[in-house]
Amino acid sequence: MSATILVVEDERPIATMLTALLAGEGYTVVEAHSGEDALTCALQSPPDLLLLDLTLPGMDGFELLRLLRAEAKTMHVPVIILTGRDALSDKLHAFNILHVNDYLTKPFNNDELLARVRAVVHHAQMILLSPLTRLPSGVLIERAIEQRISSGEPWAFVYIDLDHFKALNDGYGFWRGNEMIRMLTRAVQAAQSECGNPHDFIGHIGGEDFVVLTTPDKIHPLCSAIIHHFAESSKRFYRAEDLARGAFLAVGRDGPQQLFPLVTVSIAVIPSDRLSSQVTLDELSKRAALIKAQSKATQGNCYMIDGEDRVYSEGD
Repeated sequence: MSATILVVEDERPIATMLTALLAGEGYTVVEAHSGEDALTCALQSPPDLLLLDLTLPGMDGFELLRLLRAEAKTMHVPVIILTGRDALSDKLHAFNILHVNDYLTKPFNNDELLARVRAVVHHAQMILLSPLTRLPSGVLIERAIEQRISSGEPWAFVYIDLDHFKALNDGYGFWRGNEMIRMLTRAVQAAQSECGNPHDFIGHIGGEDFVVLTTPDKIHPLCSAIIHHFAESSKRFYRAEDLARGAFLAVGRDGPQQLFPLVTVSIAVIPSDRLSSQVTLDELSKRAALIKAQSKATQGNCYMIDGEDRVYSEGD
């Protein structure tokens, strides 16, 4: 999976040269020529690295970076400053206040730039992101939730899990199991892009567990879209005979092979009005696990919202 680099450079010839240089190394490159455009791009689809000029029309690089660092969705994105500004005060502000990963001044050596890009991308992917999905994980999810809790604004916690996934790993092998995790990742990202907000956060807790932080008004369209995208894409995943009978063979708990239903997605949702202002991460996770267990009692793709008696199934 190629890393995506957002190049923020207002001088078109330099941007074109950087794009060609990075693309030649196998990176996926997106260009933005102003701070405003870069903010929109980064919030819509957080890159794996931001290559940022400081001198931009309108919003300058420092202001852009301040806004990105304030957003849970983009606070983890590593940044390499690439600029003509070599004042010590700029460098200190970049490192000490905005926590950039590297700072290069123009003119620069291409080989040195590529070496630094490789180092920063590798470190970020090993430390901060899920190696399987390249989504924020671990402490980044905790920070995102804590930010929503402290904001005082309405929000919703969406906890996504797969049913019968362990059996799928046994029946199809862990390699295909990993592909289903990636398939779920794409389904969640597509749903968020279609029905969510630019500031929504998607994280990979681990295994087949994901989290989305959104707003209460997006709960129904977002969950419905996740189910739709997963259901459609999973049709292409199974062997023809398994898809036809709606089940696959795997080793059961007692040893012999048995038929298991095709993997489905269960979603537990907790709107913030069901939480106290002092809720802890431990309390939130336990509550979500309880709702998820209740939703799993329903066959098929479904979601359940805390405080509601019904379970919403595919097609509702």
